Amino acid sequence: MEEKPHEDLPSELRQYMENIAKSEAFISYEIVGKKLPITGGGYMGILYEVNIQGKTNEDDKELNIFIKNIVENEQMKIYSVPKVFEREAIIYTDVFKIFDELQDKAKIPDDERLLMPKTYEGCNPKSIILEHLGKRGFKVYDRMETISFDYAKLCVTQLGKFHALSFVLQAERPEYFKENIATMKQPFKFEEVWHGFVKNMYNYSINCLEPDVRDKVGEIILEKVADYPKYMNDVSGVCTLCHGDFKHNNVMAKEIDAKVKEVIAIDFQIAHHGSPILDFLYFIFNGTDKDFRRKHLVYLKDLYYDSMKNYLEYFGMDIEKVFQRMEFERVFKEKMDFGLMINVFYVPFLFAADEDAPDVANESLSTLSFKVDDRFQERFRGVVDDFIEWGYI
Repeated sequence: MEEKPHEDLPSELRQYMENIAKSEAFISYEIVGKKLPITGGGYMGILYEVNIQGKTNEDDKELNIFIKNIVENEQMKIYSVPKVFEREAIIYTDVFKIFDELQDKAKIPDDERLLMPKTYEGCNPKSIILEHLGKRGFKVYDRMETISFDYAKLCVTQLGKFHALSFVLQAERPEYFKENIATMKQPFKFEEVWHGFVKNMYNYSINCLEPDVRDKVGEIILEKVADYPKYMNDVSGVCTLCHGDFKHNNVMAKEIDAKVKEVIAIDFQIAHHGSPILDFLYFIFNGTDKDFRRKHLVYLKDLYYDSMKNYLEYFGMDIEKVFQRMEFERVFKEKMDFGLMINVFYVPFLFAADEDAPDVANESLSTLSFKVDDRFQERFRGVVDDFIEWGYI
């Protein structure tokens, strides 16, 4: 007999769970759901975990499900919350299905395939419904800590496969790509509220610098930050489907014997058609410090390119005809300062103290204030030092 679902689950989500239970051939089951706390990152969704446990005709069965339910956020005026939920649903329900078909057709070995979370029936632009990766042993690393080299290698390799599959999608299904991917513009509204948000975060970040450094490069950094819309909107060069928010608290990791063995990217709300280099730079400059970049940046850049190259070979595609190495290096150098930009106005959110998370639901982004962990100062100073050393500022 069916048991009444936990009261923490809204009625529409309870119905989705009932439908999933039926489609998964349960003959008796219990549905238990609970709302999850939001800590340092989830500003647009209400999170739930659901357990469906019972019997099928064959055996006992259990499903662990994760749900992100939309929050209509009136203060989040730098982009449309409904639209970013809609594009995330498209990635999970449509694009990933095609990726699976492409990988099946190419007979990609199981241990070489792009890892993607399972999407459940009912996933839609208001409720993202996925397997609960945490129940499979995946976790998110501390957003304030520098990522490990082993984890970075796996993330960069998966990113290369994701972009390679996007190039394959463009080649194999050009009409679909033209109508559904090439039209997927980045979601930000670069208007008055955006400029107020950037100026607000700039004022905070720049004050982390020593006075002499701030006086020397402060205005140059502000000029650099002003180029962010241009970078995000630029589709003049080699472009494909981009994740848009590929950082370490959006890439879950599974460890075996204390060593990371698998990573899966989640949270595709900022997915768009653009320069794939920006995804790589976004990952690097969200999760690394100056010492890490000195030791590993060049290696990881080459690994990312080789990952695309090797994966395209499964599909009989030559990367030199898709993204020439010379052009890759040129764009990498040209857009490197994207890493500086995001450290001015995005990375501080990664260092927001749990007890003082930014209240984006009730406070204007142009006046938003929150407590930032002291570790951000060292991280930001290292980024600025790098870009001075590299000649960008």
